[in-house]
Formats: sequence, structure tokens, C-alpha cells
Amino acid sequence: MASNVSAPDCFDRAEACVDAVLEKVGKRIVLGLPLGIGKANHFANALYARAEVDPEISLTIFTALTLERPSGHSELERRFVQPLLDRLYSDYQDLAYNQARRRGLLPKNVEVCEFFMQPGSFLNSPNAQQSYVSSNYTHVPRDLLDRGVNVVAQMVTPAPDDSGDLSLSSNPDLTLPLLALAEERRYGHITMVGEINPQLPFVGGDARVPASKFDFLLAGDVFDQEIFPAPNAPVRLTEYALAFHIAALVKDGGTLQVGIGALGDAVCHVLALRQRKNTDFIDILEALQAESPSTICHLPLETGRFQRGLYGASEMVPEGFFHLRDAGVLVRNVYPDTALQKLLNEGRVSETVDEALLLALRDVGRIKSPLSEGDTRFLQEVGIVDPSYSWRGHRFLDEGGEMEECDLHSSSGRKRLLGTCEGNAIKGGTWLHGGFYLGSTRLYERLRTMPTGDMAGINMTAIDYINDMLKSSELKIAQRQHARFVNSAMMVTLNGAVISDGLEDGKVVSGVGGQYNFVAQAHGLPGGRSIIAVPSTRHSGGRVCSNIVWEYPHCTIPRHLRDIVVTEYGVADLRGKTDRDVIVAMLCITDSRFQQELLGKARDAGKVEADCCIPKPFTNNTPEKLHAVFGQGHRLSLLPYYPLGTDLTEEEARLAVALKAVKEEGRKLWELWPILRKGLKACKSEASEFQSIHACLKRMGFNRTDTFEHRLEAYVVAGALVRFYDERRPLGETAVSVDTVSA
Repeated sequence: MASNVSAPDCFDRAEACVDAVLEKVGKRIVLGLPLGIGKANHFANALYARAEVDPEISLTIFTALTLERPSGHSELERRFVQPLLDRLYSDYQDLAYNQARRRGLLPKNVEVCEFFMQPGSFLNSPNAQQSYVSSNYTHVPRDLLDRGVNVVAQMVTPAPDDSGDLSLSSNPDLTLPLLALAEERRYGHITMVGEINPQLPFVGGDARVPASKFDFLLAGDVFDQEIFPAPNAPVRLTEYALAFHIAALVKDGGTLQVGIGALGDAVCHVLALRQRKNTDFIDILEALQAESPSTICHLPLETGRFQRGLYGASEMVPEGFFHLRDAGVLVRNVYPDTALQKLLNEGRVSETVDEALLLALRDVGRIKSPLSEGDTRFLQEVGIVDPSYSWRGHRFLDEGGEMEECDLHSSSGRKRLLGTCEGNAIKGGTWLHGGFYLGSTRLYERLRTMPTGDMAGINMTAIDYINDMLKSSELKIAQRQHARFVNSAMMVTLNGAVISDGLEDGKVVSGVGGQYNFVAQAHGLPGGRSIIAVPSTRHSGGRVCSNIVWEYPHCTIPRHLRDIVVTEYGVADLRGKTDRDVIVAMLCITDSRFQQELLGKARDAGKVEADCCIPKPFTNNTPEKLHAVFGQGHRLSLLPYYPLGTDLTEEEARLAVALKAVKEEGRKLWELWPILRKGLKACKSEASEFQSIHACLKRMGFNRTDTFEHRLEAYVVAGALVRFYDERRPLGETAVSVDTVSA
């Protein structure tokens, strides 16, 4: 691909930019849009509007995770959501193509293909289901080129200095490998459109690119908008139970990947507890595993504080990673040199520049004595040799013009080489490699105001660097010590196949994303493990269903890649086990209400012996057991609903917990009599203990309720709020001042 070295053309109107793109590319456009927050929404909407009125334009949009402002699908949801739209999303411009395909109104000359959809949002959209592309995250650049992509439109942010550089910020994940692959294939020119938004946090490293990378730039007040927020969801006790089991599998000095959502928040919070309140962490973990023999998991429990810390390598950078940074957990640096990284792993050198570091690099053959020009360049890049020296044929010319020998034979010579670098930390350390980020307004503000030192250790980069081992495999093996890749699933079969993205009728819930990448990577990394987390049950249509199933006609991760599966009831280590032992291990972490039925199917299939029984310690896998464990002492006070905080107000945070519980019940109003009766009492009472419930009902607009159906809805919400208070858990930090929730 020919290099674009000229300055980009700039526009202050998206429509004018569309004119320029059509003139340059023609009327057949295959548009690549980044996933999540990185889309150039204004340009995409202007281009889509043009295609709507001009049928000669052929527009294919290839993207993933199209975000849209929340909408209510029921009266209760609408009452909750509307004030949020006014407060958090008033500045956000929804993508017009998303609204059109949801209504089945896409014009015939427009196709929208996604490889990962907002989970569950398009189950009933034939257009979205038919145009879904099932592809591993790392294969998307290849698929884009095969489709003929000729335009990429991305939100960018300007560098804070006067360089004129731009940052891809949240989304170098696909843009960087796409352009690299296009150049490797001699593909031809891809027209790059950048939409400049100063609100987007500036991230350097690989995400920093020259403005000349773009053909066209959009800049102006209209594009200066708040970034789409994704408020943190409340964390249930089930997710906390999962998190304790997972946290005990994470090894000090290791590598961590987790995803977004309540489970990721819980895992990060519990890892911080392990560091900050280690005695409490061990107390809860031992209570959860008190009756669990080691027959299903032979991995040693990791319960100590973190001395070396963890390094993050995650396609999705969750907000919890920054809380782990604050807790002194996510502090292990990795370096872009294999020999140096191996020396650090082995403890032969420290991260402080000294003579021993020079000698160790020489002893392993990374540098020679006297130093070559390449050796000198490497040592200066990592801050080991004084930057004032310049190499002159096996000698250094210092800033005073004096010649120095550049060999390592004497201590005095080594010290001269180190110069002002001696005693400093090695340069170029990275504590977090990420592909994209998405989170609350707090996350974006944290990134905008992060200290320079911490920000320098973040490298948002190409997705194939994080999710794949093909390139720089020796370096990645050295960096990714004791890797733990934590991903969630919808269901797992008894033989270890994982269902994460689709249903038995073929409908797609979300997408494969990077899950398969991480599972395969765990099997390829020495000491690496894939951890699949799945709640043992779910509510569906008012019934409790098991997420551990005998069989399913679709899977995301095949059983030959089975590794570690975790439910709230324990850990099943499946790697290398026989089918019989895998089935027994999975039964041991299944909810006891479903164990016998599943065991019967395994017996009937001849996969376990006829007299096989569930080990007695695992026959009490019940929610009541979990609540009894968490309800003892002050344990609940350690497990807030929002461990990372939330953009919601105090009333909204409480309502989110209550409404989630009501939705899980999945029944008609008149079938919720026990909850409704509690709510009726709370609504009618003037007692001070119910005043906060009245404030929540006012937030929902029920103070103006005048119909019988709406009064019933108010009673249900009030009843769910009563249960919220009965659980005696703290709320966590919200967008406004919050007192700790008490009984």
C-alpha cells in the first residue's frame, strides 16, 4: 500500500467530508468502523444518510459492538431509563444504521455486518442475524480485506503537545493490523477518515500515529462530545463467589485478562481484597471451599499478597484494572526485549540500572563487548547507556567530544557507559497491553488525568499482539508468565464444551470475539490457563434453569480445548482428564437441584459407571449455602453492589439492583404476590425506615401514579427494594454522596 505522507484535508462538516470520500473512492464503499466507542459517528451517519437517498451508492458497514443509548422495553424500564438519557447521554449521537436495522428499515443498497453484537440486543432482528459474521477477533483484518474494505472512519484525539500527532486511543485494535496486513498484501490504498474529539483520552504508545496517516479529518465544536458511558452493573453474590474461586487461581508474578461486566468488576475487587485485606479474603475463600475436597482441582490455592504483582494483557481493558493498579496489584512491568525479560523473570537482574545488568546481558549474548552500534541503540532505548554518548566505531563520543572505550571489561569502563543512567529504572516498561476500552465516565476521566508515569506504562495496541501467539512468540512467552485468561460463558456441557455466543436455534447473542483466541493461547503458553466462569443457574420465564447441561447443538469452545471451569460452587480442572472424570468434576460444581438428572443422562450414555454417585460434600450446592457463608460476621460489608463505583445516583443504584431482581423473576405482576405484599406495606408506611424507598419510587415517577396497574408496579418495585435492604450489603460509591446502607 502506498504511504500517505501528505497532510490530510480538514472539514468542519461531515457532509462535506462525505463528498470528498465519494469523489475519491466512488460509490461502492466498504466502510470499516472500530468497535465500541471508537466509531466516527457523525461521518457514519452522514454517509448512511447519503446512501439512503442515493440508491446508486453501495454501502457495506463492517463493525462490531455498536453502542446505542439505553431504551426501556417495559414500563418499569422506561421510567428508570428516561432520566439517564437526559443526564448521561444527551450529548451522544446514536448511529442511524443501527436504528434502521432494528426496525427492519435498512435500504437495499446498505448492508451492516457485525462480528460481535451488543449482547442479546438483536435476537429478534432478522437483518442483524442474517448479516452476522462469525469470526475470531484476530481474523477480522483479514476478513475486512477479503470484503474489499476501502474506507475506515475512526474517532481520534489530538496529542497534548505541538507535534500534530493523533491517538487512536481506545481502538488501535483493528486499525493497526488492518493497515499492516494491507501493506503486506500490497492491497491498495484504504481511505482513512479521522473524527477529532478532544474528549477522547489521549493514549500514546502504539496508538499514537502521525496525522499523515489520515486522508481526511473532521474537526470542530460539533465533534467535541462526551464519550459513550457504560455504567457499571450491580454485582450479585453469585458473581462474588465466582470471583473468590478465580482469585485463588491467580499466581503472583503472573498475567491477567478479564472482560467487562459484573464478573470482571467482582474479580478485580476480590483480587484487591486479597492484597489489602488478606485475612478477610482467606476467611471467605476457606468458608466457600470448606467442604470441597481437592478431587476436582489439584491446582494450589494462591492466597498470599502480591509481591511481584501482575501484568495485564487484555483485549478489553476493564475499569477494574485501574483499581488493581491503585491496590498495588497490577504493577508488574514487561519489556519489549526477550533476553531482558527472561533475565527479569529468572531474578538474575532487577529493574534498576547497574553494572550487573550490563554483565548479565553480555553473558546471555544479547550484547557484545565492545558494544556494536545496534547494542548501543538498544541500551540507550531501555535507559542503560548514557543518552549523551554517540557510537563511533567501537568507541563513544561523549558530549564533551572525548572518546571513550565501549567495552565492558572493567568496572570503571562500565560505570562510564552507565553514566547518569546508573540507579534509574529501566525504560520502556509496560504494565498493561490493551486492545480497546469501554466503561463509565469515571474511567474516561481517570485516563484523561492519569499521571504521566502510569500512562507511559499503558500500550493500547493491535489485537493480534494481545490475542495471538504467532508474532513475537518467544517474547510473549517471556512476558506472559503464569497467564490467567478469565472469560464468562452462558452454558457449559458436562463434557466441557463452552457455549458463550449463540443459542440452539442458531440465533446469535453476541459473538465469539476473542474468547477462542484466549483459550487457545492458554493451551499454548507454558503455565497458562483458561478460566471459564459460568453461574450454575439462570432464571428464565420465572423458572430456575441449569447452566450446566448434558448437551447443546452449538458451542463456542469445543471440548478438546476444555481447561478450567468455575461456578459459584467451585473449580473444575478439566485439562487432560478422561471424559468420565470431566463429567464427575462438572457435576461437583453443578447446582444440586439438577445434579441427579444430569448424572442420570451420563449413566444412560455409558459415560460414567452405573453406580457413580455425586461425592457427598458436593450435594449441598444451593443458594442458601452461599448466603449462609456470606452472611456471617462482617463479610457482606466487604462486598458492595458497586465495588468500582457507578455513574448512577444513590436512588438509581438501588433501583438498578431491585429492577434486576424483578426482571429475573420473569413473571406477571399478579404472580409476584410475596414481593408485592412487602411493597404495599412499605408504600403505605410513613415510618422513617421506608423514606429512602419512597425517594426511589419518586425517582421512578410513581408519586404521580393514578392507575391500578401502575400502583401494582410501584408495589413490586418497593417490595424488591425491601429485599435489597434485607440483604444488608453496602451500595458502594455512586455519583452522589452515599451513606453506607444499613438494615
